[in-house]
Amino acid sequence: MLASSLAGAYANGRTNRAQWALSMFGFRRREETIGPRVSTKFCTDRFNGKYPHVGLYDTRQRKVWVCKPLGGQAIRTSHARLITGADNATSTVWKDRFLCYWFYTPRSGEGFIHGYPIDWDEGQLLVRIDPQWDYDRQRLIPPELEDQINDNLERQFKHGERIFEFFVQCRLAYPFSMHFIGPRATDSLFYVKRCEGPK
Repeated sequence: MLASSLAGAYANGRTNRAQWALSMFGFRRREETIGPRVSTKFCTDRFNGKYPHVGLYDTRQRKVWVCKPLGGQAIRTSHARLITGADNATSTVWKDRFLCYWFYTPRSGEGFIHGYPIDWDEGQLLVRIDPQWDYDRQRLIPPELEDQINDNLERQFKHGERIFEFFVQCRLAYPFSMHFIGPRATDSLFYVKRCEGPK
């Protein structure tokens, strides 16, 4: 019994050393990528500027993901559906490291956001922020820790600027503005940045 246990431990040690050696050279086993990730079935990392959509920003990889057109349903699709492993389209469990956004092409949106008027004749980028959720460290920040909440928001603003730059690089044929949308109007910032489009 002891001999077989020692043999098993030795074999596991050899396997772990082999995996460590492979990972040093950039090779990883497929099952090591367990956890939430963006579904390439529903998302792409390119945008042609022609349709409104929801999207995700992966705070770990610092990458913007755009929902594919999906037969005109890209703006109505749940953010959770874009993440593999999300069985329930309303589940938020898998969204912990992904900043959600909505991109509206001109004249594709309507109404007010938290009571604030939006010019829907132009493109609009709405980036969700959460003062108390730390996307980078994946933890909740108690409301009394104001310094940590402020630092957290600054990180989220920088992530939002990366999303904005992604759309600037798409060279869209129309102007668009970026807004940070929090849980309440007092947590939100409107018309933070603007891209004028081609001149």
